This record gives sequence, C-alpha cells and structure tokens, in this order.
Amino acid sequence: MIVTHARVLTANGPEVSDVRIEDGFVAEIGSGLSGGDEISAGGAWIGPGFVDLHAHVREPGQEWKEDIASASDAAAAGGYTAILAMPNTDPPTDSGHLARFIVDRGRSVGIVDVVPVGTVTMSRAG
Repeated sequence: MIVTHARVLTANGPEVSDVRIEDGFVAEIGSGLSGGDEISAGGAWIGPGFVDLHAHVREPGQEWKEDIASASDAAAAGGYTAILAMPNTDPPTDSGHLARFIVDRGRSVGIVDVVPVGTVTMSRAG
C-alpha cells in the first residue's frame, strides 16, 4: 500500500511525501512512490507512535477499573505504541515476578508494548 500526499514527521522536520507500507510496517518514504494500492492522506500527518509514560493500568488486582487489554486498546486508538504501567496495582509492582507478569500479559494481548514501572519501596510503603 502507498499512502500519498502525507505530512511525514522526519528527523529533519515535516516533509510532504509518500509512504510505502508492507506487511504492516513502513518500508519506504519518498516522493512519487508507486506499485500498490494508493490511499491519499490529503495532507494528514504520519509520524512515530507516542509513548504514554504514566498509564494507570491497574492489572493485577483491580481489573474492574482497567486492565492491560483495555489500556492497550485505548492507547492504540490514540496513536500510542507503548505504555508504561504505573505500580499502583494490588499487589504493587515491587518484585520481579509481578513485573514479568505485566510484560508477559502485554505480549499476549499484543496491541502495544507494555512496560512495567516498579515501586521505589516495597509495598509502596514509603
């Protein structure tokens, strides 16, 4: 697929360009690309995904508020490709096995990267 007439955010600033997408990934950025189904971006922006540095995911322990799947869905809908899951869970993310659980659960959901943030103190006790 070729996305044409897009404002592409590059390391050198925004450029009006075309973008080739292959297997769900950006394969090429340039002018006058051809060779696939074309979709005009009409000047819309294309850039790297955002990273949410402070997401209250609440899994494990408070999934009725938010869980990794619903947080991942919301993040992707907003253009985010990664979230950092705050440790205010129940139990708090204060040990390796809980951090591994969050990473593994994020991978099994498979929508965005989910990175656990650990507590500074055990049990968030201060």
